[in-house]
Amino acid sequence: MARTRIIAVATTAGLLAALAGLTAPAQAGTGAASGVNAATARAASTSGSCSNKGAFINFNAYYHNSSRYHVFTSFDWSIGGSGVRNKNNVELRVKHHNTAGHDTIHWTWISLDNTRKGYSKLTSANAYRPVPKSGVKVAKNKKAYVEFKAVFDKKGTDPRCGSHTQNI
Repeated sequence: MARTRIIAVATTAGLLAALAGLTAPAQAGTGAASGVNAATARAASTSGSCSNKGAFINFNAYYHNSSRYHVFTSFDWSIGGSGVRNKNNVELRVKHHNTAGHDTIHWTWISLDNTRKGYSKLTSANAYRPVPKSGVKVAKNKKAYVEFKAVFDKKGTDPRCGSHTQNI
């Protein structure tokens, strides 16, 4: 089941300012010093999951909205289940829904054959095929989502599954 949740990012001193829509006071180590206010430093996530033959993946995509774009900045997932080993594969594609045919792909990431079970995160700091530093941008007037697929490393034939997050 896909879901979307909003995560408000605010410092303790800027919490009331964020609720009032005012700029938070500048503090060391916060975005406020760079002119980012707590109300605009809002992040959101959309998620999904799938499973097959006792193996599962829970997937999250994190993004924020600029004036013109949905900007995907990181992704994470958890792989688990009975008998799952440590040479799993994960594939993801940032897309937008196209009512007139095939959905447009904005960015693709395919793991090596070594994704461990448990928690993994993909950001711009990753060594292998990082998320672009500017994020993956999809025009705000498009219904963006992330398609993800997993091949689970199990004894015998490796089960697979795929799904997608909710449109944003």
